[in-house]
Amino acid sequence: MKSIQLHTDMPRNITMIPNEFLDHYMSGANGEFLKIYLYLLRWAGFPEAEITTSSIADFFNMTENDVKRALRFWEQERLLRIAWDPTGNITDICLRPVTAPYAGEPAPIQGPKISPAPEENVHMAPEKGAYEVPSYSVNDLQSFMENESGDQLFFIIQQYTGKPLNQKDMNTILFFYNELGMSQDLIEYLFEYCISNGHRRMNYIQTVAIGWSEAGIKTVENAKSYCASFNQLNASVMNAFGIKGRYLTEDELCFIRRWNQEYHFSQELITEACKRTILTAHTASFQYSEKILRGWRDNQVKTLDDVHRLDDAFDKAKAAKQRQSQENPTVKTPAGKKPASRFHNFNQRTYDYSDMEVEFVHKLYSGNTQ
Repeated sequence: MKSIQLHTDMPRNITMIPNEFLDHYMSGANGEFLKIYLYLLRWAGFPEAEITTSSIADFFNMTENDVKRALRFWEQERLLRIAWDPTGNITDICLRPVTAPYAGEPAPIQGPKISPAPEENVHMAPEKGAYEVPSYSVNDLQSFMENESGDQLFFIIQQYTGKPLNQKDMNTILFFYNELGMSQDLIEYLFEYCISNGHRRMNYIQTVAIGWSEAGIKTVENAKSYCASFNQLNASVMNAFGIKGRYLTEDELCFIRRWNQEYHFSQELITEACKRTILTAHTASFQYSEKILRGWRDNQVKTLDDVHRLDDAFDKAKAAKQRQSQENPTVKTPAGKKPASRFHNFNQRTYDYSDMEVEFVHKLYSGNTQ
């Protein structure tokens, strides 16, 4: 594997951790992501060092996909600039100067999506672009603070976050109130819930708020009941995937929410798909589980019994195909003999069309139509 060229725009003689990173980014990242960033800081001043995603993974006892996931996280936070070759490998990482979030700089060009199974062709987790946070005016914010007791809500949220709210933060909170129709009590509980689970980034909190809105949550009691159920589902998925020592990422939570709310799958079916992913892909691939669950949804799967019926149908179709191959072996033309015309050069076949249909359906369910 070709080494990655690692360099920095910061001084190289010592390993410095900027105060802006400690103040604005550290609390929003999980421990594994922090380890990767600090490792890059350590070696950024030594271009002769041979750095690869494999060597980083070995150093921290992670998978390469875990490393790439961390790198994508910091790229999205605008702390890294990453170059990719045409095959999807990282060739260059630049540590960018650390500034406060929301500095107004354009979003980085994203590298390829990381997918453990190369043949997968599935939708990634939904983006938050479906909801645009309005740019409220100063008068809008002032009116909310004075007429709707918004100043008290802002004060409470600042106590939760441990830092002053900037205008973009306040815009997002007003978006929860005006556009998502959340009460102030529900917004307060939203921040309490997210921060108590280790998530302080406003982007993450916005994702949860939108999820609650789409689930029809209107009261704190609704939210508590929903969170208890969703936390149990998250724990089940993490256990099936063997995920330990970190929180689920925003994309991963979006996948789980989609499986539960959009596809309407039970915890039992979601967990089964995750277990099959590990057995087949040998890694915790949410994309691969998405492929399985989309297939089950398309085939009207509601219970594990439905899954077992699909499995039985596949086994039956596979056996029928093997019998067909044995009964109709390929006929080779003897040497020196002129082959028959294209109108007669075929064997009569006795396909069982019901078996063929079952096999095709299963290929759809498994995501393989080749």
